[in-house]
Amino acid sequence: MSKDKLIKLSDEAEVMVLDQLRDYMSEEFELDIGNLPAKFLLDFIIETLSPHLYNQVVDDMEPWLYDRFTGILEDMHSVKKD
Repeated sequence: MSKDKLIKLSDEAEVMVLDQLRDYMSEEFELDIGNLPAKFLLDFIIETLSPHLYNQVVDDMEPWLYDRFTGILEDMHSVKKD
C-alpha cells in the first residue's frame, strides 16, 4: 500500500466504516469478519477506488472551473482602462 493515500479517513470515520463493513458482510454474506480482515478489506477498497474517484471528481470539476475562470477573465477585462 502506498504511503500517500488519496482518501484518508479520520479515526472516527474509519471506526464507523469498519462497523458498517462488518455489518454488511454479516447481513449480505452471513460472514462474520473481525477487525483486522475488515481493515484489510477497507484498505484494499480505498486503494483500488481512490484513483478512480479522484479522477472522476477532477473530470466533474473541469466544466465548473472553466466557467468560473472564464467569468473571472471577463470581469478582469471589463475593468481595463482604455
